[in-house]
Amino acid sequence: MKFSFSGRHMEIGESLTTRAEEACETLAEKYDTEFLDVNIVMKKENHLFYTDIAVKSCAGNTYQASDNDDDPVGSFLSALQKIDVQIRKKKKTHDRTSGRTGVEINSYDNSFENETQPMIIAEILDDLPLMSVSEATKKITETRRVFIFENIANNAVNVVYKREDGNFGWLDYKIKR
Repeated sequence: MKFSFSGRHMEIGESLTTRAEEACETLAEKYDTEFLDVNIVMKKENHLFYTDIAVKSCAGNTYQASDNDDDPVGSFLSALQKIDVQIRKKKKTHDRTSGRTGVEINSYDNSFENETQPMIIAEILDDLPLMSVSEATKKITETRRVFIFENIANNAVNVVYKREDGNFGWLDYKIKR
């Protein structure tokens, strides 16, 4: 997880930074996810502390929240609570839609009598993980020779695969407009 906590016209102490990083890790564990990037900015105006949090998850979801309080810790925790609510709502929606059964996609008879034709089995992808090409190649195994992901560099859908010559292939799909 790439973590940054900065202050605008103020210094952020090490204890608050450590506490914030631990709270973000706890939140990620709570929802069994991984955060790629957490960016927190805090500023003080008059007697209030304003906290802005932006989180990008490995599944490609982005969450943003802001809040203020007269206490810096309270300001951070209030904003993080809003991130928690956003993740919970997203997960609830995802859980509700992911319980669907498979989609039948057959262009021919799938009976046992027609053993020369392979079956077409649809695999529904709800969320593409957001990662770099090198991270995606690490997902390739002996049983998983193809991996589809959203490229962190350009947010395009990409595919990496294991080639017969032992190297990796990378399909970077560019949409022509």
